[in-house]
Amino acid sequence: MVVLDMDELARMNQEEDDKGGARNAIILAVVVILVGAYCLMFGLQTLIWIGAKQWVSANPWLGDVPQQLPASSTDPTKGSQEKAFNYEFVVPWKGPGKPAPSLTGVQFSYDSGQVVVFFDPDVQIDTAHALRSPTTPEAQKLASVFAGRPIESNYTLYQAVYGASLAPLSPVMKEQEAVRNNVLLLWKLSFGPDLESGTTPEFYSFDWGKIKGFQFGDPSQGRPVALRVFDDYDKQFRFIFTAAGGASGKITQDDINTTVKSLQPVPIVER
Repeated sequence: MVVLDMDELARMNQEEDDKGGARNAIILAVVVILVGAYCLMFGLQTLIWIGAKQWVSANPWLGDVPQQLPASSTDPTKGSQEKAFNYEFVVPWKGPGKPAPSLTGVQFSYDSGQVVVFFDPDVQIDTAHALRSPTTPEAQKLASVFAGRPIESNYTLYQAVYGASLAPLSPVMKEQEAVRNNVLLLWKLSFGPDLESGTTPEFYSFDWGKIKGFQFGDPSQGRPVALRVFDDYDKQFRFIFTAAGGASGKITQDDINTTVKSLQPVPIVER
């Protein structure tokens, strides 16, 4: 009788083990299906999100977005007018500056110590045109990434790139938006700040109607300042403002604003 009871108990335990094994198998199958469904729906977005967090950790500047440049007073009627590459601008220092041409631009130096570098506008790359008119399979794939929100100009391209950050990324966002943000962050990493510096520069944007763009650096910190500027024809310009070492003259934000706001094509004189 005792043997029968032990056999019955063993059989019952075996049945329980079988039921437990079946239950675990079902749970595992459900988990596998759920993980598979998640990977199918959000796998790419999750990988992009994880990768972006690693990029920002290694390059904190990727997480920065430009702040609006504070308004300041300008007076383009006072100063010296400079001309280069069929464009002209006014600097608020006594001049004219001493020009030193190079392969990529011209540097104007002033007796009071200020230095302005104006780069040749014709060497600036028209990236937006390549996106609007893709001619290679790679360019066509890239253009398709921005199909939902196309890049219409070089200014909007840089606005999108410099404005990219980790904030809008999410493991469960739409796939195309995740890919778009991933491309923008990659470009931002590639572009880098428009200034070679040992520290991450302050980062600003400005929109003054016909002139708009981005500024890297704060002149009040006593370090060089770089600007990427666009006119109302989407023509792209680059400036660097700095001061010679030991010079008494300094550069202020008003000085920079005066120069940039006065930028225009050299007027055509009819004869």
